[in-house]
Amino acid sequence: MKKKRIISMIILLICMTGCNQKQDEVINVYDYYSGDQRENTDNDIIYLWEKQKMPIETIYTENTADYFDNPDFEPYMTVYNVPEGTKVKGAILVSPGGAFVFRSENTEGKEVAQRFAELGYVSFVIHYRVQPYTEKESGLDVARAVKIVRYHAKDYGIDENKIAVVGFSAGGIANGRAVLEFGGDINGMSLDNQYSPDEIDSISSTPNAVIMGYSFYGRLSNANLNKSTFENFDLPPTYYVYGTEDPFYNQFNAQVDLLNELEKNLKSQVLDSYPHGFGIRGQWAEKVDLWLDGIYKK
Repeated sequence: MKKKRIISMIILLICMTGCNQKQDEVINVYDYYSGDQRENTDNDIIYLWEKQKMPIETIYTENTADYFDNPDFEPYMTVYNVPEGTKVKGAILVSPGGAFVFRSENTEGKEVAQRFAELGYVSFVIHYRVQPYTEKESGLDVARAVKIVRYHAKDYGIDENKIAVVGFSAGGIANGRAVLEFGGDINGMSLDNQYSPDEIDSISSTPNAVIMGYSFYGRLSNANLNKSTFENFDLPPTYYVYGTEDPFYNQFNAQVDLLNELEKNLKSQVLDSYPHGFGIRGQWAEKVDLWLDGIYKK
């Protein structure tokens, strides 16, 4: 199948450029981007858009290229509640990666959501649009997801000012586009003038914190290193976690350096010998938990 060939090429490229970890390490990018990527869960589902009212700029009527989703796909979230008796600290929205070709819904979605739920965050895996849809449409899906969670915050026992997004690779890029292009009260009309806003659209889509899992603000494969983009922008507190064996390591460092120069609220964690695609591995979630605690107390 064409999709499998594309995924194999992505894996091969990443491994050729970023899998030179030590021999005693068990990390292997094949563990994360191979096999069935579909999330298998009976958890609650929340659709992002009313049926047939999704804002679009891409006309997609027939799956002629073995795309990950068929034309009738409707973006949605799956919900992972905190264990019974656990105090709710906030919400985490998880955007899996997959080069905008597919979504790594298990290793960069379900596993991450389960861990943050254990830590006390009601978690939501975002099934955003991927090819043939554009990165903008993906980002708009993320922005809508934030609006929905904030709109229903009381239903989940969440403080509406304690909503964070975590994204991996392409998922982080989608999150970044949501922040930079579709934040605040911006709605689907920014992409599709036929879109009819609803009451949820009046809610802010800007998250209170952003976690970039081997990702950056920018577009696929290219970090945004333009100072003018960020210097006058009220960027949410951002946490970067990435490995030294990632093919985009230098780009991560460059963006972190730029944002530090601009005195943005920033934290970075670099995992020695880790490649692209390590998912929840590396015990970084516990450090993010502490970081969020400090962010939310301010």
